[in-house]
Amino acid sequence: MREFLAIFIAILATAWIGCEPTGGAVNAEDKEPHFLEGRRQMQQRDFEGAERSFHKALEANPRSSLAHYEIGLLYLTRKSAPAAAIYHLQRYLSLQPNAPNGKDVQNHIEALKGDLARDILGSPQHAPDTAIQQLRSQLNQMAAENQALRHQLQSRGINPNPRPATNSTVQLPQPGATSTPPPPVASRKHKVQSGENPTAIARRYGIQLQELYAANPGLNPSKLQIGQELIIPTRE
Repeated sequence: MREFLAIFIAILATAWIGCEPTGGAVNAEDKEPHFLEGRRQMQQRDFEGAERSFHKALEANPRSSLAHYEIGLLYLTRKSAPAAAIYHLQRYLSLQPNAPNGKDVQNHIEALKGDLARDILGSPQHAPDTAIQQLRSQLNQMAAENQALRHQLQSRGINPNPRPATNSTVQLPQPGATSTPPPPVASRKHKVQSGENPTAIARRYGIQLQELYAANPGLNPSKLQIGQELIIPTRE
């Protein structure tokens, strides 16, 4: 009977060593108190407590490959957090490049990357993640509101994207010639009131701001004075 018990215990010990990610190597990592507490909580199915304990093990030893491995598995199987799982499993492989289970862990990482890409981009079989869909909806709504504002500005004679004058369009006055452009076909005058600016005046008469500046060469908005007369061009 004692021989049978000894053989049974040896079989259990061999199976437990086979489950270790590092091949059962005894080191300081698996003796760290927080890590041992996390293992105990995993056996009791206290996954939240185990996660906290493994993180405390990392605080005590940031290079604890076993703690990274256990947290990666928790995020993979219990938390549904692919990005966090990828980080911790990759960290495990970087600390244990010759781990016996390295190929299996790398396969998990590649699968998680595929899941993460589907969550963000979507696929013919899977719609994007809800948060991504909401973000896209908000962007589409903002684009529609921006387009509506552009139409409102254009209807009031305001160019929403005014193009700055370039040197190629500036004509220097010839010697002896006046710099005043020819008067418009038809025009009227406006006396500047308190609080007015060129934009408000152009909007009031339904003309574009560029037309107001063209009819009033040298007009400086910062030096606009009350009672100053401006020429308002009119269209035929």
